[in-house]
Amino acid sequence: MKEINYISEIFLPSKSAYSINVMKMCDAFSKLGFNTNLYVFRKEKNIHLFKIYNCKKKFKIIETKINKNNFLGRIKHALQLVRLIKKNKSKHVIYSRSIISSLILSMFYENVLLEVHHELKGFTKVFFNLSKKMKYFKKIMFVYISRNLKNHYKINNRSIILDDGVDLSNFKNFNSKKRIHNTCVYAGSFTKGKGIELILKIAKITNKINFHLYGDISNSEFTKLYFKKYKNVCYKGFAEYKNIPKILNKYYLYLMPYSKKVFVRSNNLEVGNYMSPLKLFEYMASKGVVMATEMNVYKHILNKKNSILMNQNSSKKWKNKIESFFANKSNYNYLSKNSNIEVKNYTWELRVKKILNFIDV
Repeated sequence: MKEINYISEIFLPSKSAYSINVMKMCDAFSKLGFNTNLYVFRKEKNIHLFKIYNCKKKFKIIETKINKNNFLGRIKHALQLVRLIKKNKSKHVIYSRSIISSLILSMFYENVLLEVHHELKGFTKVFFNLSKKMKYFKKIMFVYISRNLKNHYKINNRSIILDDGVDLSNFKNFNSKKRIHNTCVYAGSFTKGKGIELILKIAKITNKINFHLYGDISNSEFTKLYFKKYKNVCYKGFAEYKNIPKILNKYYLYLMPYSKKVFVRSNNLEVGNYMSPLKLFEYMASKGVVMATEMNVYKHILNKKNSILMNQNSSKKWKNKIESFFANKSNYNYLSKNSNIEVKNYTWELRVKKILNFIDV
C-alpha cells in the first residue's frame, strides 16, 4: 500500500481554512485506501479532531516539535521530518503545504508534491529561488490553487491547477424548508477585504434585511461590541467546521462580498488574485443562493446561471439586489439548483483522484 505523508504547518484544532483543507484532504486520501500520516506542529490532547472536521476516516496525526515558527525553525522542523519518515522511497508520497519542508525533503525522497496558495515572501522566497538551481528542485511537483499562481511561479511542466473542495456528504439530510426569511448569512474569515465592511454598510441603509455573521474575529479589527451598533446585524461567533452545514442550511442567501484586495489571517498577505475560497464550495453545497462580488479568480466556477454576481462594491446596489431577492425568492430557485450541480465537480475525493492521476500512483 502506498503511504501519504502530509506535511502541514498547523496547530490542531485551528480556526483557519488551512486546517480544514488539510484534514479533509487527508480524509479523502484515507477513503481511497491510502495509509495516511498527517504531520502537524501540535495537536491538543483529548480533542476529537475527526469529529470537529467531519472526517469519515481516521488517519494518523503525528505531532512534531518546532521551537520557533520562523525561517530557521522551519528548516529544523524539515530536518526532523527527514528522520521521522521511513526511508522506503518506493512507497512514499510526500504531500506538503510547507515550502521549506518540500524543498528539503526533495533531497531524500521521490514523489514530493507542494501545494501552493500564495506568493512567497522574506527568507522563504530567497531560499526557494536559490533551490531552483539545485537538481533536487526538479523532482518537486506543484499543485496550484489557482491559474494565476501557476502564471506567477512559471513552473508549468510538472504542475496541476486544482481549486479547493467540499465534502458533499456533510451537507445531506437537512430540512431545507425551515429557512430564515429576510436574513443573509456570512460564514468565514473577518480579515480585511473579506467583505464584512461592505455588509455593515449595507446593513446601515436597510431596515428590511437582517445579517447573521459567523467566524473568528480574533485576527480582525472587529469586536463583539462593535456589531451591537447595528440593530439588524447579529454576530454569532465562531462555528466549528462540523456545524457549518447545519448553520448554512438555515438561510436562503449566502454573502461573499469580496474587495479587490483580500487578506488572510496574517493580515499582511494579500491573496485576492490567487484564492479559491472554501466557503464558496460550502455555500454552493448548501442549496441556497450565492451572492458574490464578480472576480476573475473564480469566474470559471461562478456565473450568472448559478449565482448572483455583483461587479461593484456599491452598498446601495447590493442592498437593492438583496431586497429584490427576498421579495421574489422563487425567481432565483434555478440559481441554487445549478450551483448544487456545479459543486459536484469540486469534491475532496475528486481533487485527490486528480492528484493521484497527475503523479501516476
